[in-house]
Amino acid sequence: MSGPYAAGMNDSEVVNPARFLGRADAYAAARPGYPAALGAWLRDAGLLTGRVADIGAGTGRFTALLLDMGASVAAVEPNPEMRAHLEDHLSAAVRAGQLTVHAGTSEATGLADGSVDLITAAQAAHWFDPARTVPEFRRVLRPGGRVLLVWNDWRAVDSMFNRAYGEVVRQHAGDDPLRTRVLDDELPLHLPGGFERLTFTHRHPLSREGLTALASSVSYLPNQNDPAYPALRGDLNAIFDSHQSGGLVALDYQTQVFLGSVE
Repeated sequence: MSGPYAAGMNDSEVVNPARFLGRADAYAAARPGYPAALGAWLRDAGLLTGRVADIGAGTGRFTALLLDMGASVAAVEPNPEMRAHLEDHLSAAVRAGQLTVHAGTSEATGLADGSVDLITAAQAAHWFDPARTVPEFRRVLRPGGRVLLVWNDWRAVDSMFNRAYGEVVRQHAGDDPLRTRVLDDELPLHLPGGFERLTFTHRHPLSREGLTALASSVSYLPNQNDPAYPALRGDLNAIFDSHQSGGLVALDYQTQVFLGSVE
């Protein structure tokens, strides 16, 4: 496979990566990371002792957490711009042999049979087709391997700035932003062997430029080339001015974690 749009891929494999073309810089600059407590839990639970495949790795936010906890990681990402960010940001781990980077999707990872002990997908599994992804995960996992699905969700936290940001999103979203969450009744399709759920919380401070970049990184909001973007930026500036303290605002996130099996 030469890249994320190679012949033979289905429509979801082509369209979903394409939704983020031109957004990689903003994504790398402004998306939140993941709580250190989540990384410590993964390490202490012994889930990082084998090889980990991080699917839909994006610019490497979650990959970096895995590496910091000592994991050996294969990062799989279809978007070439995001993959380039990941390779550049985590180049030391690549040189050290702790990280390999692959062009692929959840339905066609390009990884060898039985080559990983844990599959992770952070802020990505809502794009996966479970009918094609689950067999691929079964193929690449070793016996007893697990799957970890993770989402940072600002909608799950009620704070003044979260409410203000949510109102801007509702005014400018081109489609329903809630579609970017796998709801509880859909999780059995992704984790048919059952799962457990954990939650963590963390705060993501943002400058004015960071808030604009965060919105620009979201697939359902206008990007900088969209005629609707100036109106979005004006509304973001307005809520920033109303809520900033010391030149920063903060979105509060609940990190939702689902650890399960595809067997």
